[in-house]
Amino acid sequence: MRRLVLTVAVLAAAVGAALAPAAAPPSSVTAAHDAGPAPTASPSPGASAPDSLDVRLAKAAPAQAAPPPVASIGPATGPAVLDPSVTAVNPLAAPMGDTSNLVRDDNSSEVLAVFNAVNAWRAQNGLKPVRYHLSVQGLAQEWSDSIASREVIEHRASFWTDPRALNPDNGAGEVIAVRWDRDAAQLVQWWKNSPAHNAILLDPRMSVVGIGITFTNGTYPATPNRYAMWGVVDFFGYTTPPAGTTAAPGGSTGGTPTPTPTPTPTPGPTTPAPVPVNPPPGGSVTPGGAELCAAPGRFQPTTQDTSRASLHSAADVVALNSAGSIVAYPATAGKLGTTATTLGTGFGGATSVQSVDWDRDGILDLLVQWGDGRLVLYPGLAGGSYGAPTTLGLSGWNTMTVATGQWCAANRLPQLLALDPSGNLYLYPNRGAGDIHERALIATGVPAGRLAILDASGDGLEDLVVQRSDGALVLYRSLGQEQLVNEGRPVVATAAGTTGPIRVLRGLDGAGSVGVSALRTDGSLAYWPVANGAFGAPRVLATGWSGLRLG
Repeated sequence: MRRLVLTVAVLAAAVGAALAPAAAPPSSVTAAHDAGPAPTASPSPGASAPDSLDVRLAKAAPAQAAPPPVASIGPATGPAVLDPSVTAVNPLAAPMGDTSNLVRDDNSSEVLAVFNAVNAWRAQNGLKPVRYHLSVQGLAQEWSDSIASREVIEHRASFWTDPRALNPDNGAGEVIAVRWDRDAAQLVQWWKNSPAHNAILLDPRMSVVGIGITFTNGTYPATPNRYAMWGVVDFFGYTTPPAGTTAAPGGSTGGTPTPTPTPTPTPGPTTPAPVPVNPPPGGSVTPGGAELCAAPGRFQPTTQDTSRASLHSAADVVALNSAGSIVAYPATAGKLGTTATTLGTGFGGATSVQSVDWDRDGILDLLVQWGDGRLVLYPGLAGGSYGAPTTLGLSGWNTMTVATGQWCAANRLPQLLALDPSGNLYLYPNRGAGDIHERALIATGVPAGRLAILDASGDGLEDLVVQRSDGALVLYRSLGQEQLVNEGRPVVATAAGTTGPIRVLRGLDGAGSVGVSALRTDGSLAYWPVANGAFGAPRVLATGWSGLRLG
């Protein structure tokens, strides 16, 4: 099928200087944005807050000159015919610059302003409105963050081949704009006034968009290339809208920002993300099969230097402290270091965090469950810190207990198991950076407890271990695909007197070793080694953890 691609860039800046609002403390982002607060850099060693602050008012600064108009770059076009077979297996690269200049304020109102302005313009010209998709939003937001952090206005080459574009078959286009203020509707006004860019807005084939808006601390003329607001909109045309398409950002029908979705709505064809829902009573185990376990492609370990990555080992212990920071304690030779590394701040609204190499690039990522129901992935970077976050699930995840691991024997990507309060266990397959919109019910009547995925039976296949309310660890053996072994559920160990989740540590006692850790009520961190299908005696890895929550 011929698919005409129009890829257009637009750059605009408001006349009149306006200082960007000061960065607010990191906070969770609403459904229109693709994640909560991005992890911030760790404080320098020994840094501390002053005992007092001497606050003085500075003299009024002289009036600044108005910034000059921003010059536009020419339109970029792709091939006249797009071949679906060239779609990348992994997301395309998005190099990041100095992310400390990005301001992680809530951008949902700006995203909605752009979306509504585009559709209002299309309506005036007798065209159908475009719809919205969180996967496409993730693509646009990542690139907006990338160019803003590098202070370079450019397009992502072959952006339509990114798997997050969801294989458009009826056209594609990208527009970019920048401003010295946060008047997002003016981005659209500039595009309307440019014939080449207006052609994208009014292309009748375009049916779905994703919008990325990035704020910085830039001001004119102090930072002439660091504009206060950067915007990227990706337009795609589909013969059939992809699953997860919504009427507007956040799953609304547009017009006004929508309230936070309820935790357990009934999923439907326009649900923007997998909303966990309790199935009817009496549900049965999913029949045998490997449909959801099929690997989306071949994955090879990274060849890049990962020595500067924030997490170095799957044995490093990740925790949340009372200040809302994610911290990590490095593991070495069977022991934990006593000095924590801060991975991110502003996570007071998070209910759970775990490290996982979600895309199997050799760098550990962070998977965070938020109290407002979102499930968000923070991809680890080889040079340290984390890239632009991606929302894998939009709502309902605060009611679920989640574990990750290589559940599917023939698929090297980690998968996700989720247990709802009614004891229903689901498999959610890893589809990379896209929305999790598939699942299979693989068991019912599972104790409402904590979960861990590891080979606890010694047969080479990953199993599920569930902690009951009495502390007993119960084994659910797998067949290496979707289903569980149909057998009794033996108790393999006890972790009585523990609180919070249980986490799998890999490599703590050497290559190939595995075990589970849990925080005891006395503030000590215990570890149970697992070898040859048996749990060993627990040992204490650390004490004084009363102010911490294990991931």
